[in-house]
Amino acid sequence: MKSVGDPTTPFPIDVITVLPVQPVNTGDLEEVREVLQATGIRVTLKPPILRPRNAYDTRRRQFRAEVLLERARICAERPILAVTDADCYAGKLNFIFGMAEVGGRVALVSLHRLHATATHDLFRQRLAKEILHELGHAEGLGHCRDPRCVMRFSNSLAEADAKGGEFCSRCLRRLKAIVACHRRTDA
Repeated sequence: MKSVGDPTTPFPIDVITVLPVQPVNTGDLEEVREVLQATGIRVTLKPPILRPRNAYDTRRRQFRAEVLLERARICAERPILAVTDADCYAGKLNFIFGMAEVGGRVALVSLHRLHATATHDLFRQRLAKEILHELGHAEGLGHCRDPRCVMRFSNSLAEADAKGGEFCSRCLRRLKAIVACHRRTDA
């Protein structure tokens, strides 16, 4: 299998709606679009939406990912990739790189921590991994134990950097089957 970003490695999703959750850097949105297009996905970019006021936790000084994900769910056609610069958390986790409703075809990626100590190339690798990871969840995949698989859980930047940038053969087979099922039921 080719590496993430190689146009000869098709992702089994044809088109996705990218929903910016303000504020989001325009250059970062272009990176998101390029990463998705490199995996064979056509991008429909929606106008940016504002983060809901109830998403911000003043005590933690972070945004609740669940609220942002819910806002994205009601704003765009599925599958959806919401993108924000906000520092996000979910549940008892101190922070998250992204979040998805497993099988719900809605994903969120937070760019905030992906930029930390990163060159442009490292940021792009992290971004590609996080996008594929969250889209995998959104389509129905769980976490994988294979340390090279993009579906491996990452609790730190070091873990995110260490995992592979593509699906293992098992996860890719499963993802293709799930997407094929979506296509049959959507038709």
